[in-house]
Amino acid sequence: MTVQNTPSVKGAFWGPVIAGYCGLLVAIGMGRFGFPPLIPAMVEASWASPTTLNLSAAFNLAGYMAGALASITATRLLGVRALIILASIASVAAFAFSAIPLPSPVFIALRTLSGVTGGLMMIVIPPVVASTVAPTRRGLAGGLTFAGVGTGFMLSGTVVPLFAAQGPAAAWLACTAIIAAAAIALVLTLPRTPPPEPAQVGAQAPTGWRTSPAFIGLAAAYSAAAAGYVPHTTIFVDHVARDLGYGLVVGGWIWILAGCTAVVAPMVAGLAADRFGFALSLRVVVALMALGAAIPVLTSQIVLLGLSAMLTGGLMIGLGSLAAGRTREIVGAEAHTPAWALQTVVFAAMQAGGAYCFTAILATTGSHALVFALASAIMFAGVSIEIATARRA
Repeated sequence: MTVQNTPSVKGAFWGPVIAGYCGLLVAIGMGRFGFPPLIPAMVEASWASPTTLNLSAAFNLAGYMAGALASITATRLLGVRALIILASIASVAAFAFSAIPLPSPVFIALRTLSGVTGGLMMIVIPPVVASTVAPTRRGLAGGLTFAGVGTGFMLSGTVVPLFAAQGPAAAWLACTAIIAAAAIALVLTLPRTPPPEPAQVGAQAPTGWRTSPAFIGLAAAYSAAAAGYVPHTTIFVDHVARDLGYGLVVGGWIWILAGCTAVVAPMVAGLAADRFGFALSLRVVVALMALGAAIPVLTSQIVLLGLSAMLTGGLMIGLGSLAAGRTREIVGAEAHTPAWALQTVVFAAMQAGGAYCFTAILATTGSHALVFALASAIMFAGVSIEIATARRA
């Protein structure tokens, strides 16, 4: 999976950035995270049971892992541009077909497809942006690219409550229109430069990074965050809207708070990393996420629940940019791509496993407090391991 970067295209910035921003908005911001705000509307309209919807979220995460695993092979077979275009079309189709009541297996399959396209584009799009902007502007370009994820958060939280009164179909179609518009912008601005080329046989790269304490510690913190923030992306909005009785509109605003945070977090995280270092910034973010996950265990006060959404749901996108930068610090530029791919796959595996486990725990116990408490404990444990292993490095 070792990959070299192609030379940067001098002067290219806004085209690649807009393409990256729209790509992650389509595949991640809406394709993966646009679904949770729709859960209460679908339950109230009797389109699906809560168990089916929670399972579909879990399969979405599993699809994301499968897409991440298949991304390098798919790129070699189809090419970057064709792969991104096909994934965009699939993302639009998955939302459009969900606008009608479907049997549970078909609906779960569509959510899985959205996950696959998300995994493919998460691996492919950031290197495309990085390889076509000047090295001195890659940090800003990466932050703006990941802001597409937060924009999807925010748009879904805004659009769903506005259209849910007309039923789930209207909300699904409104989200489809947003995805389709972003997909068109993506195709129009997508750089036409060649994809990254496989490294030549005999090319030297750092060895031993997979077993280095710092890399393992980073994986522990990043994957713990992956599992620990799952409840906030699958059940938190529904918990606030229905279980706590705040209603769909308030649930949507909770999601908007997380989305606004996710738009800003990557850029703020980049500034913090420049000033304080990637390692320290990453530890602070994971600790804040763990604190946010504990808030619903302690209170049902709506202002604090909004803070919980911002800390645990919103900071995750900033953590992604920090984890990518920290990976590069640990393994060096030559091994950055395969190391980041491995971190992403482990991240996705922990997301999927966390979704299945938390769904089972909630179905068995009915205790949201237990789910959020476990999520918080997992994240605190992960950052503790990262700190301990970093001291050994």
